[in-house]
Amino acid sequence: MSTILIASHGPGTGKTSVAAGLAALIARGGAAVSVCKPLSSAGRSDPDAVYFAQNFRGGVAVASNDDSASLDAAASAVRSLSGISEHTLVEVANPVSGSGIASSTTAGLVERLSARVIAVFGYNTALSAVSVSSDVALLGDALAGVVINQVPRYRLAAAGRLLAELNAAGVRAIAALPEDRPMLSLTMNQLEQQLAGHWELAPPDGDDWIDRFLIGGNIMDSGAGYFGRFAHQAVITRAERPDIQMASLMQNTRCLVLTGGARPTEYIRVEASKREVPVLLVDGGTVATADAIGDLLGAVVPYHPHKADRMADLLAERIDLTTLLS
Repeated sequence: MSTILIASHGPGTGKTSVAAGLAALIARGGAAVSVCKPLSSAGRSDPDAVYFAQNFRGGVAVASNDDSASLDAAASAVRSLSGISEHTLVEVANPVSGSGIASSTTAGLVERLSARVIAVFGYNTALSAVSVSSDVALLGDALAGVVINQVPRYRLAAAGRLLAELNAAGVRAIAALPEDRPMLSLTMNQLEQQLAGHWELAPPDGDDWIDRFLIGGNIMDSGAGYFGRFAHQAVITRAERPDIQMASLMQNTRCLVLTGGARPTEYIRVEASKREVPVLLVDGGTVATADAIGDLLGAVVPYHPHKADRMADLLAERIDLTTLLS
């Protein structure tokens, strides 16, 4: 049985997504895998821990502190998963301040579990081989590898050079993962809540997801050319524009967001119902609604099966899983 800790240098780096994606990738190979987050200041209600327990055969958090007794309890909880899994992934909670990679929590779990650590860094232009090497130095031989996550597509070449510099310095760097639309997607339920809208036609599944937003205005392209480009899109347009609404319904639109507070025409309601396209009504204007959607990244969470599968795809293209688990 292998035990791998997923730790990060700070919050918001995507280590929950990396842990879930790695678990999904391991499971594709037929091995039994569990994921857990045994330590959290939120205790048993920690949403990451609950997500792992419900979807990846892991347990919920057992302790909220990082003292010796809590670390002992956490390690015991992780060991208990060995009876059901060949591999266990453990998300390490971030400390109140400082790097989670060099924290006493990470060190304590490494010691108690003889675990190795995947160190997750969120990409930014200040990252360097020197800073990353310094952060992971205390791990020594326990370092399984460095992952640079959330790399803008236009920065992938720079991230690749950073990985090469780390490897040349003797620090094992295993992947640079790009920013990815499905990983930034929102569910229908989240969209309704964040825009304070109400459904004219409710979605068949509130957990269905959207990763693109198109503005339906005075477009120069054909309806098929403009609205037919993406598979998981929502279209934002005024309720008084049935021509745009119909053009989008004929393509891959997953949701219509109608602005201005008015209801759509009966014809649009019938067509949307026939195609099972939900229709969300919001009171604000199109520009204000588009601006509000631009602020929705703060509502993005990793707790959706398609995100674990997508992260598994991204990892599969970039890592040697056999070497990582050996």
